Amino acid sequence: MLSSTLFSVALITGFVGSLHCVGMCGPIAVALPIGGMSPLKALMARMSYHVGRLSAYMSLGYVFGYFGWGVRWAGMQQWLSIAIGLMMLTLVFFQHNLGISAMQGLWGKLKKTASKVIQQKSLVGFGTLGLLNGYLPCGILYIALAGAAATSTPFQGSLYMLMYGLGTVPALLLVSYLPHLLKGTFRLKFQKIVPIYTFVLAIFFVVRGLNLGIPYLSPHFDKNPDSKEIPICHGQSMNK
Repeated sequence: MLSSTLFSVALITGFVGSLHCVGMCGPIAVALPIGGMSPLKALMARMSYHVGRLSAYMSLGYVFGYFGWGVRWAGMQQWLSIAIGLMMLTLVFFQHNLGISAMQGLWGKLKKTASKVIQQKSLVGFGTLGLLNGYLPCGILYIALAGAAATSTPFQGSLYMLMYGLGTVPALLLVSYLPHLLKGTFRLKFQKIVPIYTFVLAIFFVVRGLNLGIPYLSPHFDKNPDSKEIPICHGQSMNK
């Protein structure tokens, strides 16, 4: 199972990252066409949107977890963790360029698609909009996916991204009810925390990859994968 340390990292990354998401994805959450709905139906529409968004995150986590599994099977998990940390340090300085410029162009395309998808204001439509939003490029999302790769299995990668997504939900729900939080200096002040947290997270992954034998922080990596058998055919296998 996913270690409690990475489990906590995923949730905290989602919560801290939501300070960034409020500025990037917040306008989408605010723009959901829920006018005229009862409070209960409006809440269900918002939750359907977030279920779709988290589904997209989980599918991406599965892919990146599968990549991490291949690295672990090759006995290179330690170096993967260090590489992830170094990549995060790079994103601290370049995530603005990697996220916002792409978002501006894709947000326009998403609005056109979304207007068709949710014309009937169905829960499926809101969920589809969330799914599309979940695949939009974002610097914080890249950081979370790097963490998903470190889990080293597809299932745990999906679970990591689920926890990341759950961490982003409270802030996005709050801003959908209180849209004035998107304005003024409130959001800008809290967004300053994001690069600081990313830097700390990068150091964590580098230290984790140093294999220092420190419980939870830098445990010893198992250099031998769970199975050294390579499946061939007809239920037979051979040793690596």
